[in-house]
Formats: sequence, C-alpha cells, structure tokens
Amino acid sequence: MIPGKVGHAHHPVDLDQFPAIRHSLDSLVNSAADSIPMPANIFAKALLSILLAIATYTVTAGQPCSPFEDGRVDAEILQLMREAASDGRLYRVDPDNSRVGFCVRHFPGQEFRGEFTNIVGGLAFPPALAEDGQALLLIHTTSLISDNTGLLPLVAGHEFMDTSNYPEILFVGHTAHWETRSQGHIHGDLTMRGVKQPVTFELAVRALDIRDDDRPGRILLRGRSEVKRTDFDMRSYRLFVSETVRLCMDVELIRWE
Repeated sequence: MIPGKVGHAHHPVDLDQFPAIRHSLDSLVNSAADSIPMPANIFAKALLSILLAIATYTVTAGQPCSPFEDGRVDAEILQLMREAASDGRLYRVDPDNSRVGFCVRHFPGQEFRGEFTNIVGGLAFPPALAEDGQALLLIHTTSLISDNTGLLPLVAGHEFMDTSNYPEILFVGHTAHWETRSQGHIHGDLTMRGVKQPVTFELAVRALDIRDDDRPGRILLRGRSEVKRTDFDMRSYRLFVSETVRLCMDVELIRWE
C-alpha cells in the first residue's frame, strides 16, 4: 500500500526496516558528535539523531511503494505503481477517511460488524480505460473496532482474526478493469492469517476536485466482495457462525503528488 505523505503522524517510518540507511545515519551522527568536546557532544548527538531521523522519514515516506518492498509484492506490480505515480495516475489512501470492514452472520440470526481503521495503500489507474490498473492495500489488524464490544475479543482472538500473531492483512490487486469511469472490478490476492486466496472486489468510484489536467484530486472508492472464512483457517464455531464473510471498503484516495 502507498504510505501517507510526509507529516502523517499515524504511520511513522521504522528506521530499523532500512538497515543500510540506519547504519549510514548512525555513522554520520557518531563522527559528527565526536568532533565536539564533552559534555556538549552528548547533546549534539541527540540533536543530530532527531534531525536525521526526520530527514530519513522524509526520504522513505515519500516513496510510493515503501511499505511493500519487503518481498511480499511482485516487482512488476511495484514498478507499475511507480510508473503511475510519475504519470499522475496514482492515488494514495487517506487513512483519516478510510475504513475496511466485514460482516458475518451468527446465531441467533444476528450479524457481527467490524472495521479496521489503520490502512495504507493506493490505487493505480491505467493510462486508458481499456487497460488494467493495480492496487495495494495493507491493513493493520490491531486497529479492529466494533460496536459489539462483547464479541470483539473473540473475533480478534486466535480462533478468528488472531491479531496478535497476524498483525497485517495484505491485498494485492493485479488487474483492475473499468467498465465505465465510475464502475469496475479488481482481481487480486488477499493474504490473511498467513493464507493467500484469490478475491475479486466490485468497485464504484466518484471523482472529486477535478484538476486542470481533467484528473481528480480526490476519489471516493467503495469496494464489495465475499470470502469463505474457512479458506483462511477460521474453522471454529461452524454451527453458530456463517461460512460467508462480506467484505467492504470505503476509502478516500488522494492523488499522489
């Protein structure tokens, strides 16, 4: 998924994910601080560390695919996303105005609804309507919320979402087809609880803030799909909880600039 722009405090960059940058920065901080007499160099080292961390955040958070360059996503998909970013066709998820949810029926004829509120990612529109687009979405499972606080610990626990062992859900959309400028569908792979399964989302989009180049500055996207929970090793309470889980995403996308 595509990160937020620099300044989004919701998803700070972990420098330990970039060991080469971390090593270079540490060496630079130490050499700079060693040239300053004690005890002033202690304060100088701390100040330099803060400044360089901010600089590193700027570098890494400004890359359109930085959360996905860990081998989980095909290099071809990442390259297509980068090309879309350079052409003004890439839209990043606004985490403050986006939700990915699910609902499942359970005994006695009721429905559990949950939402994930910590999401990063993006959608690449194709150069032409007849061509394919791509999408990346990373969902942090520990952000799960629900109005049904009584069942929430069970759903988040090891028999269902198992958020402590599987903190992320990954969706990689390989091919997004657009029947019209506002309707389409996307085929991809959903990885949840360590299991990857194919899934197709029906999509509806609404363009907002049209720019001078006739491209929108923001897009509202709604996606709907269904999966079988047992396909993702959620096999508990089969007599009481429905096999079918309905997935929904209501996402606001902002043009990558």
